[in-house]
Amino acid sequence: MSPRDGHEQLLQVAVPPGERPLGELLRDVCALGDADIARIVALQAERELRFGEAALQLGLVQPAQLQQALARQFGYACIDPATHPHLAELSVAADPQGLAAELWRDLRAQLMLRVPAPMPGPARAHPPGRVLAIVSPRRGDGRSHAAANLAAAFSQLGERTVLVDADLRAPRLHRLFDLADRPDRPGLSVLLADPTRVPEPQRIDALPCLALLPVGAPPPNPLELLERGRFAALLQDLATRFDRVIVDTPASADGADARVIAAACGEALVLARRHHARAAELGVLVESLRRESVDLAGVVMRGD
Repeated sequence: MSPRDGHEQLLQVAVPPGERPLGELLRDVCALGDADIARIVALQAERELRFGEAALQLGLVQPAQLQQALARQFGYACIDPATHPHLAELSVAADPQGLAAELWRDLRAQLMLRVPAPMPGPARAHPPGRVLAIVSPRRGDGRSHAAANLAAAFSQLGERTVLVDADLRAPRLHRLFDLADRPDRPGLSVLLADPTRVPEPQRIDALPCLALLPVGAPPPNPLELLERGRFAALLQDLATRFDRVIVDTPASADGADARVIAAACGEALVLARRHHARAAELGVLVESLRRESVDLAGVVMRGD
């Protein structure tokens, strides 16, 4: 078995527990004993409650634990921020019933439903919507936050999703996901410098269908590495192995990196922050993407 085959096995969609009753799942989450289960069943019958409601009323489980068990029952990946504090920024997984999570799911739905118009120039290297760059004019616009939440949202559908940190100047996603450098899994900077290396994104255990390709060591020549053609080939390889490729980028005001990355992706979502972005900067960015024949998936204006 090749390293690539092994990685693809890790990213197979987790099989939902299906017929496993909630009581068994709660045993896994919070170590309920037989006596606890009996008390829950008795209260459930006495007051005509659902099993989870009875467990909550007895104080045997916490709301977050019940949410984890229900997520397993319905094949929906979510996390407990208490045990994964570094992932608290992923609202779609840490607070799936919250307003922010619903907004990210709405954006996911819009991206899935849109049918892009044919773009001039050479044919696409990959199908529309498969590879998406997240771009914005300035630092602090929330690109990494948006890329991470969108990638997590797609992974919750059961789609094999890889999040690529292509901000070779100020990478952040490795900190968000609390991933350490691994010599056996080279980061993007090494992959761009050494075309013989095979990309092996790191699996995110808390979200079984999500993987991350971090930058690794920030290189001294980020734009040159991105323009050599290896980056486009790497994206094409990932697009054949994953259902979705979400790419984080540097601020477009910091140089040409974002435009080069978006051109290699073929499609971009433009992000701006209310009271932070300037209309002129946003217009320049959108026009530059159109000149590169990048399909514009949309413009999202975020609140403060």
